Amino acid sequence: MPITAELKVEVPESLARTLEGSLLPEAESPLSDRSSVEVSLKNGDLIIRIQSSDVTVMRAAVNSYLRWVGAIVGIIESI
Repeated sequence: MPITAELKVEVPESLARTLEGSLLPEAESPLSDRSSVEVSLKNGDLIIRIQSSDVTVMRAAVNSYLRWVGAIVGIIESI
């Protein structure tokens, strides 16, 4: 049975669009067939939907995407 998580990132819409564009290449080219990721915008918020085959893969995917979001936001804030 697959495990699904949906992460909602509430940021200004312009930042949500930037995050979506930055994360889409990662979502479209997964490193493993044990998980899949969809990145989209909904009502101005960034939605990251992760589906995985087990808890270990889910944890790794959630951590990766949250770190990427944090890194992108940090870079944008510093420029």
